[in-house]
Amino acid sequence: MKQNMYAAAVLIVVLLISGCSETKEASGQNTAGIQQAGIPAGTAVQVRMISPEDFSVYLKYPSTVYSQSESTAYAFTSDVVRNISVTVGDQVEQDQVVLSLSPDNQAYRQAAVAWENAKSAYERNRILFANGDISRQNFDSIATQYELARANFTAARDMVYIKAPISGTITQLNVHPSANVNPGTPLFTVSGKNGYEARFYVGADEIERVRPGARVFIDDGRMLSIEGRITQISLAMDGTKQAFPVTASFDMNSRKLASGMGVDIAVETYRNEKAIVVSKGELTRTEEGYQAYVSQGRETAPVPVELGHVQGLKYEVIQGLEYGDLLVCEGSQNLASAGTQTSGLAMAKAK
Repeated sequence: MKQNMYAAAVLIVVLLISGCSETKEASGQNTAGIQQAGIPAGTAVQVRMISPEDFSVYLKYPSTVYSQSESTAYAFTSDVVRNISVTVGDQVEQDQVVLSLSPDNQAYRQAAVAWENAKSAYERNRILFANGDISRQNFDSIATQYELARANFTAARDMVYIKAPISGTITQLNVHPSANVNPGTPLFTVSGKNGYEARFYVGADEIERVRPGARVFIDDGRMLSIEGRITQISLAMDGTKQAFPVTASFDMNSRKLASGMGVDIAVETYRNEKAIVVSKGELTRTEEGYQAYVSQGRETAPVPVELGHVQGLKYEVIQGLEYGDLLVCEGSQNLASAGTQTSGLAMAKAK
């Protein structure tokens, strides 16, 4: 009867071998199922092989991202919007016409007529001067009038045909066709292509942990996918916020970001690229501190561990465990209830 129970237990172990988590399987860590001989089936535990992991500690702050270069175009005359050639999200180049006002604007038409007249006068007198029929002084005066008329026409044209002040992305359109505008009316905003920056505020109790050049990430709730760096830490506390202003820069462009977007910034305050990391469920608490269960051959025994930094439910182990140890990652509480040491274990390696 005991032999049948033992065989059934081992069979359950083989069927349960799937690792402690999908993440551990994806990272290539070895896992094994352990079934204590002599206890009922269904109390199997899982183990994983300890290997170096990249471990970081973060502080998180709310912030708003803005383009590092951003420019808004304004109206310089009272008129009506006739045409808009872009939509929000379109890429534009510097001096590209984005929208136009009415081409029969009085100032524009007067400047156009004056320039045409000046241009005609200049061409006539250029020939006369070449033939020696007028003096240099007279020709220079006509040429100056021509240049002034051309400059006035260019300025009037730029008031009607509004160009992009910088190259980048249209992030805001403030008007629509047929809208009336006056001098100072904001028309559209262009965000440049040289990345974003975010400003946030750090309290006095945490500012010593934030360093210039530290890695920062934009936390979208699923992963820390957009990386930047701390570029400025103010030495003076903001009296209103009662915290220190900190600026982070992100030297990239991403469609996930838009100028003015609210985000959560994760600031890396500690990093160990070859850490031994355990989860809270892989530890048991004793009067002396924490311990973890390690399998060695057919025995599994508790090992006292010393913990370092903590991030969420992940703990850095600085003493007690080594690379290659087989750590019980599921079921350690069952082993703790059974006693400090479990022997005679049947173990099936994961394939």
